[in-house]
Amino acid sequence: MDSTGTIQFFLILLTLITVAGFAGIAYYLAEISRVIKRLDSPQASVTPEASSGPDLAVPVSTPPPRPIDPGNTGSLEETLGAISEKYSLASLTVAAADGLLIGSTKPGSEDEAARYSHLYSQGRLHDEEGVELLGVPYRGETVVGIAHSSEHLSDEQMNALEQDIRETLQHWV
Repeated sequence: MDSTGTIQFFLILLTLITVAGFAGIAYYLAEISRVIKRLDSPQASVTPEASSGPDLAVPVSTPPPRPIDPGNTGSLEETLGAISEKYSLASLTVAAADGLLIGSTKPGSEDEAARYSHLYSQGRLHDEEGVELLGVPYRGETVVGIAHSSEHLSDEQMNALEQDIRETLQHWV
């Protein structure tokens, strides 16, 4: 085999490797897109789809979240406590956008409600370590959720927490 034949062989080999690489990338991008669409769907299936491998979008160490039913609790504070337990929060406070306390899992949260509602209105969602602020639309207003957690909550957890707070507000407020 002369040098031209050797060069042609390596060029064909590189072309095949490149095509196989792009096919693999396209496959994984399609899988990622499918998982994202399934997670964003408000009517996501409760039963997992049949797949050939593990679902990489769900952390292995966390059990599936238990649904919170505000009707099974005796008060707003008990429901907030159940939500805190579900997301392993140290405390959960819910306040109106103007700082008025709606409910909390810890006593004496009036100052905290006012302070963090003000920070939220300024757009400072992560002013302190271990505090997550989220806005929950409710009856045309924004209710501020103040979650004290030991570790950062993922976007999926924040969306689920927002939904639980919204359902709690619909039941109790």
